Amino acid sequence: MARLIALVLLRWKMDLRALGAARERGLGLLIALPGLLAFSLVGSFFALVGVRGLRGADEAAVLPLLSLLATGVGVTWCLSPLLTGFALSETHDPSRLMHFPVPPGTLVASSLLANLAQPFVLAELPILAALSLALADRLVFVPLCALGALLAFFTILAAAQAVGLLLHGLSRNRRWQDVGLFVGLGIGFVLSLLPLLLLSGAGGPVRAFLRVLLRSELLALSPFAWGVRAAVAGGRGELAPFALAATAAAIAIAAFLGASALVLQRVYRGEVDLGPARGRSAGAARMLFASALGAVLEKDVRAAWRDPALKASLFMGLLGPLIFLYLLSRGSLGRSGGILALAVFVGAAAFGSNAFGLERRGVGLLFSFPVPRWQVLAGKNAAAVVLRLPVLLVLFTASLFLAPLSQLPAAVVVGLVTLLVALGADNFVSILFPVAAPAPGQPASAGMGGRRGLGAVAFTAALLGGALALAAPFVFLAWLPLLLGRPGLWWATLPLALAGALATYAMLVAAAARLLERREPVLLERILEEA
Repeated sequence: MARLIALVLLRWKMDLRALGAARERGLGLLIALPGLLAFSLVGSFFALVGVRGLRGADEAAVLPLLSLLATGVGVTWCLSPLLTGFALSETHDPSRLMHFPVPPGTLVASSLLANLAQPFVLAELPILAALSLALADRLVFVPLCALGALLAFFTILAAAQAVGLLLHGLSRNRRWQDVGLFVGLGIGFVLSLLPLLLLSGAGGPVRAFLRVLLRSELLALSPFAWGVRAAVAGGRGELAPFALAATAAAIAIAAFLGASALVLQRVYRGEVDLGPARGRSAGAARMLFASALGAVLEKDVRAAWRDPALKASLFMGLLGPLIFLYLLSRGSLGRSGGILALAVFVGAAAFGSNAFGLERRGVGLLFSFPVPRWQVLAGKNAAAVVLRLPVLLVLFTASLFLAPLSQLPAAVVVGLVTLLVALGADNFVSILFPVAAPAPGQPASAGMGGRRGLGAVAFTAALLGGALALAAPFVFLAWLPLLLGRPGLWWATLPLALAGALATYAMLVAAAARLLERREPVLLERILEEA
């Protein structure tokens, strides 16, 4: 017990020292306090009034609904590092204390108790108090309700700690880190779809599933709900069900603490090998393209595929427009020619690709090769086109289902025309205002040296407007037959629009290559400084 108290006091003292050493953390806490106070007050109000109102309307619905809410909060709290990259309860790094003769159970218990002083955790306590008051039939039952609510809260904290320790351990392996990234993106994408489905009227299966879940006894098997069920039973004065549910919640807390201690023993003391995978026989490297332009293209595509952040962007580039496509499918997109406007948007979205950012410190090696600079730019633009293929696939699908089949060639040409001109214009931004992209595994803000100030933003916006103005004549050529009501003219206007866009892109690349030859030393200096 003495070790446990000493560890808890040590963690609190370290947190206070961290606030004093870093003024920005103290300032951030002061800024966050009003928001946490408002959250606590609003949550307490809804817990008190909402539960009281629910009990007056349908007493039988209180237990299953609170069980469902407690399970949802518990799962969200545990998965918050994957969904948002932000842990709602801090998981302390135990590696600094593993060499001391302290049992793993004492370490995890100290971490759990130390979390009680976290601001977000403290903000939950008034909500638990309001919930206890709302559930109690008499004031004498309030302590029983409070004990059950605290047991539910401790269950969530213990489960979140076990999951956090496991994620900390798995993050040591790059492959598992990538898997965690994509799992988080997938779960976040599914959760973001639920409000859209419910609001659009297509959430019938979701509502039916929730109704079945509330009417069944499956929620009684959720460890997160046991403490809440004890609080409900205690508020009614049912001592036997209260004791049974409270005992189950205490056992769940002990089980989660035991799981955390097991993770400490097996992961942080090296009993589980989380190092690199066993080496495989490496064959000879093969290049798909023999030209310098093809080599740049292949290098950029391979680098993007191996970077988890860029790989995630590639998949989200496919999933994001699918939501937009679903929303547009509920209107009259095709009849008004809106599919061509969507094609312009898809093509212009390639602007801002930051051509040299992914090179980081390898940009010096790239420029050391005796390769014409226009081939370097064209290869990087070709790689950007490859990475935009999922979005173009969405555009193709939209043309099939949302517009007459005759508009499909025009939509594809409009998208390609805008894409080519946008990439050609974006080369100037990449040369004049280079920014080193963060290395794999680093946050998105890492390596950003702040070189793009307000002047760069204004220039970029003006250049984007100029790119759209350059693409406008070719988009008009593709759009003209639809305006005239004579689709047969597309056989003449579409090839002219595509040829004009290719010629414009060639001129833009040639001008950007000459600019690159003059500003190459400045570009190298800025990227190497930020990388």
